[in-house]
Amino acid sequence: MRHTKLFSLAITFGGLLFAASCSKEDLAVKNSTVGVTFTNPANLKEVKTSALTVTFKEVNSGTVSTFNVNSASELSSLNLPEGSYDVSLEGDIEYKLDETIYKSKIRGVKSGVKITGGNVAIDIPLFLYNVNAGLVLKEIFFTGTRTPENKLYHGDKYFIVYNNSEDTLYTDGLIYAEAQFLTTTKYDYTPNIMAEAFTANNIVLFPGSGKEHEILPGKQVVVAANAIDNRELNPNSFDLRNADYELNLGGTIDVDNPQVPDLVNVNGAMIMHDRGFRSYVLARLPQGTTPGDFIAENHYEYTYIGATGKVMTNDGVKIPNTWILDAVNLSVQSEFVWTLTAPSLDISWTYCGKVNSDATRYGKSVRRKVVYTNPDGRVVLLDNNDSAKDFEAESKPSLMP
Repeated sequence: MRHTKLFSLAITFGGLLFAASCSKEDLAVKNSTVGVTFTNPANLKEVKTSALTVTFKEVNSGTVSTFNVNSASELSSLNLPEGSYDVSLEGDIEYKLDETIYKSKIRGVKSGVKITGGNVAIDIPLFLYNVNAGLVLKEIFFTGTRTPENKLYHGDKYFIVYNNSEDTLYTDGLIYAEAQFLTTTKYDYTPNIMAEAFTANNIVLFPGSGKEHEILPGKQVVVAANAIDNRELNPNSFDLRNADYELNLGGTIDVDNPQVPDLVNVNGAMIMHDRGFRSYVLARLPQGTTPGDFIAENHYEYTYIGATGKVMTNDGVKIPNTWILDAVNLSVQSEFVWTLTAPSLDISWTYCGKVNSDATRYGKSVRRKVVYTNPDGRVVLLDNNDSAKDFEAESKPSLMP
């Protein structure tokens, strides 16, 4: 009987040791080997990436693991604890497009990645991004409306600047510019400056000396062609008296609202192409730069071979890419030939109207998509520098009832 009791105690003690051993194994953190690959933005050639930073944030614990490497091959075998991760990648990129070499920044994100088991493969789609991003073009209503007599009405066009950041920013010194060239006609302009600058024609300037006109996070500024109740001139239009600024269109189509401040015409008048054959940028003049100095110092004269075979000479205004905060290329599907910005600013295009002179385009705008809304109510807009993905094409204007 005594032996039986001792044997039972031995079994019990052995079981406790085994259970304790299993519990320790169960509680031990298991690691996985993770291989990260990425997909570069489409249409880029001779791509070289460097200075890559990959960050893994474990969703439940908040633990952050960061890997800094110089080449993609160094991401093939990363060691990480099992868990659920949000992954981000940033780095530098050099690439060739249309026989021009560009340098830019890349970024990619992937959420809710489950890392379990011995080996896990992750592919992250990358996009080009602008390090100056913060203020973005939320919406451009460039098509106008039609009157009951079926005439085109320009007075209700508008664009909206939105603060997509968490910081208070300022509109002082911002410029909004329309491209000199067309997205529907391409020539070999010489010298080709697209890698360094945007070629503009019509340019308007927001007033202010630096920090006079703030725009809070998640807030917007509306700039109307005519900040009036446009229904008085066109019953098919809408009321823009609550706009923050208005444009000086010049001529008989301009109707001034003295209660709403005007943007300054720096070069030409901002009527906006109603078929969307041009592109637009939002940029900021360096502190202390006057409009006159800007135009004088950034004159761009170029030549090209015209349709008749004759050498043509023309000029525009250069806006350095380093000044540009946001860019939107516009066109129509049947006529599109090329984008008018460096791909680091905008790699694609959006539209209202699928064919030339599409009668269905009137009363439609392009509106930036919403990514999410923060708990405090601040809306974050999509900004991948890829207008085809970032914007809702042929959208109902947000200011139209």
